[in-house]
Amino acid sequence: MLSAYARRSGHYRFSGNQRIALLFFVTATVAILLLVVPVPSTRATSTAVCQTSCHINDREELMSTHPYYTENADKKIREYTFEVARQVLSFPDGVAKSMVLVNGYFPGPTIRANKGDTLVVHVNNHLNESTSLHFHGLHQRGTNSMDGVPGVTQCGIPPGKSFTYSIKLTQSGTFWWHSHSATQRIDGMAGALVVHDVVEEKYQLGRDYDDEVIILLQDYYHAPGEEMFKWYLSRSSAGLEPVPDNGLVNGRAFSDVCSRTHELYPCTSTADVRSAQFSFVRGKKYRLRVINAAAFAEINISLDRHVLTVIEADTAETEPTDVHFAPIAPGQRYSFLVTAETSGPVAQVTLRADMNTNCFNYRNPTLDPEVRAVVNLVDDSATIANRASSRLRSLLLARRSEPESQRWDDILLPEFCRDLDASLLVPVSGGPHSDPVPAFDERVQVWTKTLKLERVNLAPFGFINRTSFLPAIGAPNLHVALGLADAATTVRVPTVGGKKNTEPWGGDQLIVPISMNDDNKGGKVIELVIHNPDESAHPFHLHGHDMWLVRTFSAHAGLGGWKQKYKSEYVLANVVPRDTIMVPRLGHAVVRFVADNPGIWVFHCHILWHLRAGMMMQFAVGLDTLDGGIVTSEMLQQCSIERELGEKLLAPLPGDEFRKGMIAPT
Repeated sequence: MLSAYARRSGHYRFSGNQRIALLFFVTATVAILLLVVPVPSTRATSTAVCQTSCHINDREELMSTHPYYTENADKKIREYTFEVARQVLSFPDGVAKSMVLVNGYFPGPTIRANKGDTLVVHVNNHLNESTSLHFHGLHQRGTNSMDGVPGVTQCGIPPGKSFTYSIKLTQSGTFWWHSHSATQRIDGMAGALVVHDVVEEKYQLGRDYDDEVIILLQDYYHAPGEEMFKWYLSRSSAGLEPVPDNGLVNGRAFSDVCSRTHELYPCTSTADVRSAQFSFVRGKKYRLRVINAAAFAEINISLDRHVLTVIEADTAETEPTDVHFAPIAPGQRYSFLVTAETSGPVAQVTLRADMNTNCFNYRNPTLDPEVRAVVNLVDDSATIANRASSRLRSLLLARRSEPESQRWDDILLPEFCRDLDASLLVPVSGGPHSDPVPAFDERVQVWTKTLKLERVNLAPFGFINRTSFLPAIGAPNLHVALGLADAATTVRVPTVGGKKNTEPWGGDQLIVPISMNDDNKGGKVIELVIHNPDESAHPFHLHGHDMWLVRTFSAHAGLGGWKQKYKSEYVLANVVPRDTIMVPRLGHAVVRFVADNPGIWVFHCHILWHLRAGMMMQFAVGLDTLDGGIVTSEMLQQCSIERELGEKLLAPLPGDEFRKGMIAPT
């Protein structure tokens, strides 16, 4: 029987005939919606209220019938068009919010392709601010200019303009895409990216698992991202990062927040607010591709009554390891194999995505950190095979009470943010990452810190080596390096730390040059030591490369700095390469990477508030080997528009000494 709809005004039940009529109506409606991809009809930049044109992107995809996933598929161009517009959405948890949506969907469209394909994404910017697109985890070999970082590899895509990203896919695994402009990522501009390889990957659909699902985890703020960032940079925040108001699984909260939200954010309890739903056939094995797309929260994933078998960390395949739960830092991805319980007392179990509140500095009364979704255990695949019926069943079951399953009793949130124990991750034997970590050629040491300087009104800017990143206007560093722009002739951006710039770059820039010559054609091995004297951990992401994490340390007393004597404690065998690692609080991390990918690549904290406040540096790898042809005329035109806007792109710093300095949303 269908469960009752829960509404604020009461409970409603339907008779048998009513249920049949409702079933037919909703099935037809959902089937139509599944065939239509909503696209804004004009290039207007005003905010629209979502009615039928905006949807939560939680449609089930049957990978066993997916057209991209075939061994005989020709290498081809996988082409997408992204219409980026700001619209009001209330479906996630009942609070209406102005969001940045792609094609009217939240989260954004899932990109799927095969290794060897060329990915082409046309971005049409309907916003009244510039935007960009970064493909998190893709190395971008030969296409550094397509990495999507304003001020570094490109200028932002101006309002009302378009840009096309074109990338040759040389890797496989679980990735994701997101805006690298301002705080657009937390306002909705993010989605999953999966690249398949049916030849070389160890774990294959149809042999090692029966089907797969994407689980995109997010923290959620009721205020727009830039409003939250302005509060963070104010004296009122005391340097405390904004704590989210909710958590989402595939764009959905477990229920509305009307009983606990702040009066500033009116909430409407409707049937549109419903938990994410998954349907697993008992006895079948599923691959869960889990992505932490949060701005701030470390999230611990678990599934009641089911063991998670780790098989992928970021994009590196691992030997299978069983866990009951796994902490996932912002930016990280994991794949788990799960066998649906063959029999048992419950027909539904809870998928848990618990936020580690020990990483937060204050309590938000609106937040329920126990983020949840529902997994339905069904006896056969008939329900799932019919996509419209399966979608309808999920919609109607979603209003039921929480499953009766219990969480694993050994799940304890760590006292501080941390990675999954690295010893649990072992590269696939005989695979591309099974060799020992190579010896290093050059060591680079950096210190990260959130500093509250009196000269900027005690605003908590993020620093690496006392440099807080601010991009030059109209002169991204890659263009400067290739002689296509001169930062000295553009609008100068004042430095937050008060240092004078000694390099040709504009604004605060920490750029480490790494040469590539005849002696190291394969690329230098860099040992990067990241000191973190902060009270908070930092998840750091390296563009263009993967890293071997050879040591982490967090001190019980003192600042936990690295010392030469620690070299004997390095782990150099069976290390899984990652593109995102956690640097612990009051401690350090040591990574190594092969700098064999020419270009300018950023290394930054993936906590959005820290990144937006300047915690970013760059590695300039083999610049003398770069071809200026990687910068297109389209990119140069974007920068010309940005230079014409000039000082209009500068907004005041928080301090009294300067009236200008912080880059406006780009």
